Amino acid sequence: MAEKQYRDQEYLEKLGKHLKDVREDRGMSQEEFADFCDLDTRQIGRIERAETNSTISILKKIADKLNMPVSKLLDL
Repeated sequence: MAEKQYRDQEYLEKLGKHLKDVREDRGMSQEEFADFCDLDTRQIGRIERAETNSTISILKKIADKLNMPVSKLLDL
């Protein structure tokens, strides 16, 4: 688990695990997923490891690429 950096660290860890599960369910590596979402691989890794508190625009971009509502991505 990531070192506690953010007030909502526990939620960010759950979000990261959820995103990783979704990515793995689609059979994608972090690199493939980052390309698919038009994001940097390091950004995906930081989200999955709860090392960043992503902006809603980044999460919306990911949800849009996954063809799911942001609420489903965030509903943990």
